[in-house]
Amino acid sequence: MLAGAGGSASQVHKQLRNIVFAAAVVVTLFILLQSFHIGTHEIQHTTSQSLQVINSFTPTAWRRPTSKVTKVTALFGEENEIYEAAIRSHEEHNRLHNYPIRILRERIINNFWSKPAYLLSLVIEELAKPPSTRSAWLVWFGPDIILLNPHIPLELFLPPPDFPNLHFIGTHDPTGLNTGIFFLSVSEWSVNLLIDVLALPKTSSSSSSPSLASATDKDQAALQQTLTLPAYRAAVVYQPRAWFNTYQLSATHFEGHPGNLLVHFHDLDGDRWSSMSHYLAQISQPNSTWRVPLSLTTYESEVEEFWDRLRSAGTLLDESQRQFGVEGVEEKARRLGYAFHFEADVEGTMLRAMDDLKVAMGIREGEKVV
Repeated sequence: MLAGAGGSASQVHKQLRNIVFAAAVVVTLFILLQSFHIGTHEIQHTTSQSLQVINSFTPTAWRRPTSKVTKVTALFGEENEIYEAAIRSHEEHNRLHNYPIRILRERIINNFWSKPAYLLSLVIEELAKPPSTRSAWLVWFGPDIILLNPHIPLELFLPPPDFPNLHFIGTHDPTGLNTGIFFLSVSEWSVNLLIDVLALPKTSSSSSSPSLASATDKDQAALQQTLTLPAYRAAVVYQPRAWFNTYQLSATHFEGHPGNLLVHFHDLDGDRWSSMSHYLAQISQPNSTWRVPLSLTTYESEVEEFWDRLRSAGTLLDESQRQFGVEGVEEKARRLGYAFHFEADVEGTMLRAMDDLKVAMGIREGEKVV
């Protein structure tokens, strides 16, 4: 019995070494190709081939079904017990919904770029598994987020089956994309996206990317810029920030309410640590008022209305293509197309864009578009 256990452990260690070696080869190739200024398309091709190599080393016993969602975060550098406690606040949520969590504990490259580099490694790791055992989505969250209501499943926000071409779900604030939390599909699309994000500092200049040069959060600025490129923008959608990225705006002002999934301490400066400690104490109580069953929140109805609105917009856009010769139709369709991917989180903006296109197409109020 003991000898068998020792042999099994030795075999596992050998398999682990093989996987680590294969992954190291992929990362080394990526760095070398970038250093020699090889184009991103060649890098993508090499990465795609390397996925097959990693998969060949993966033991069958490890290829078991997993959750549709894997959470991802990072915390390294100087020890911070409040951030550690914030990450632990996800434990019940993870247990209730069977979410694995991956935590980056060491800096990979320059601090700004460790996030996309780590995400790229995890997407590759998932794609190297047989499709039936992969997570379908990674959900990045920062350590300045505290999970308030474990009854809200993350799957609620994922695209329904009739939206198979969406690969990124994010949120806006008045300054643009906020990457405190976002959803990224496990797909070749995401591999290409993250490669382009990581390549941006090498392939752009301060004149061609002034927002990146001046940005405080350079990885966030790079992701926002890359998502607007023609290769990616059709796979992007923004959801209302109140759903899963609510801010603590000051020491006493939370923009959410009991039942919200989480609280994000974004740019709270001097009030951050006392506010985070306050929430951590509250959620540790068994009768915490933040815990509200999903059925008693408005999440389900709001999410359903969101996707129904996008379905209606998609149908209208498809119908408009038959009338591009009519004055104003193509322009209004482009406006609605932009709103579909980058302003869907603002209901009023979406409805106005739809109404403007209907007017250009000569569709009367109340007339059904099929």
